Amino acid sequence: MKVISLVLILFSFSAVGEMPCYSALRFISVNEAPANYVDEHGEFSGFTTGIVKQLQNKLDINIPLEVMPEARAMMTLNNNANVVMFSISRTLQRESNYHWLGHVISKRWVLYSRYDSQDDVTSLQQVIDTKVIGVIRGDIREKWLNDKRASYVISIPSYENAIEMLMRGRIDYLFYESFGVYSTLKNLGYTSDMVKSQLVVTESDVYIAMSKSLGSDDMALALQQELKVLMASDWYKAHTEKWVNKLNAEKVADAWFAKGVLQY
Repeated sequence: MKVISLVLILFSFSAVGEMPCYSALRFISVNEAPANYVDEHGEFSGFTTGIVKQLQNKLDINIPLEVMPEARAMMTLNNNANVVMFSISRTLQRESNYHWLGHVISKRWVLYSRYDSQDDVTSLQQVIDTKVIGVIRGDIREKWLNDKRASYVISIPSYENAIEMLMRGRIDYLFYESFGVYSTLKNLGYTSDMVKSQLVVTESDVYIAMSKSLGSDDMALALQQELKVLMASDWYKAHTEKWVNKLNAEKVADAWFAKGVLQY
């Protein structure tokens, strides 16, 4: 009996001190500037990407970052264990579906028209009742519009396709966010004055999240703690300051730092 008790005690100490198996993780993202995107040099960059790369360095995780369309990223997160996705909006509908590892961005959701639109938008209802609204397939804004019973919603596979459809008059509005719109315009050769911000609809808090599965709580807790330490560091302060300055230097929209996260 004493031998069994000793073995149990030793096992308990071993289990408590056991390090998470970070090599089992998979890191996925979408191409959505400025949080995470492929830059002009073909490198995966962005504000949140930098945080994830720093976390990987800190924990000696040598796992490539995967970039995929939004709908496939959400399907991957929903159907697989040990998947870390960045970045994803935290909503009431999603609250119990994932481990929310760290809040990194707060962003405004905006309805954009072409620059020559004669619409005088004073309410959301005015738009969702009569106008054709483009949104990215799988994006949280797609479900949000459908929940609002918007009359004419078109789901579009990529941000580049969405901008082109707006420019060609195939949609009346694009439901997106400031720096995402302007960076995509720039990549496609358009100037920032080709669109008009018509209405700030709402805003969302954006997180690094992890899929839920049997036994995933310990891994999620370890990553939450590591991110908390990282985001209280001098490195994070400098990283955020660099991105606020970088975004504001583009002079197309406003970015600032508040409540510990990047905001725009």
